[in-house]
Amino acid sequence: MQPIIEFPHAMWISQHTIRFAFKEEISHANFQAVQAFNRFLKQQLQHNLVESVASYHTVTAYVKQPLDIGSLRGDWLEMQTLTAMAEGTKKILRIPICYDEEFALDKQRVMNYTGLSFEDFKTLHLSKSYYVYVMGFLPGFPYLGELDTKLCVPRLKKPRATVSASSVGIGGRQTGIYPVESPGGWNIIGKTPLDLFNVDRQEPFLLALGDEVQFYEITKQQFWEMKSKGV
Repeated sequence: MQPIIEFPHAMWISQHTIRFAFKEEISHANFQAVQAFNRFLKQQLQHNLVESVASYHTVTAYVKQPLDIGSLRGDWLEMQTLTAMAEGTKKILRIPICYDEEFALDKQRVMNYTGLSFEDFKTLHLSKSYYVYVMGFLPGFPYLGELDTKLCVPRLKKPRATVSASSVGIGGRQTGIYPVESPGGWNIIGKTPLDLFNVDRQEPFLLALGDEVQFYEITKQQFWEMKSKGV
């Protein structure tokens, strides 16, 4: 049985806006708690809820009428004792990545900062699964966590004017993929031949909140072959 998740700290922002805060940390356990609570609010307050917005450690609810926090707390704890809470992972995607120097624009910076060879860096980057914790700063941009602590590198002090679409980057304890060409300050370590955003697909965005991502390495030749086939 999963441990009971405590009721988050509740703070009214305005008459119709309330923020629920969990621990201020980026972790899969925290992500699960936030997503579970967000699902709970959508179900519990369906007639009073205008919208709920989840972030790394908070859920902000916009409601029509003020809430009875005490009653909501009781419902939250009771619900957990009666049902097993699903993790909320929607799907698992294996995403190819090419670390060739043509695409790994910040290869040297990453090696200098971490003290790792690029081969060791790649091994660690490929060694675990990542979860889509947040979508933004661009539409469809997945914030994936968490990186191995040995791979933590600060973002660029001066962002690039242009980062090509499908570039894979790291910043702090997160990795991410640029869905479209845009300015950006993440350390670029490679590129995927996949399109994260395509208006012609039934689901334009490849990834969604809660998805699990597993990277696997491909060569430069494989990258262009996959790219030409539009996979």
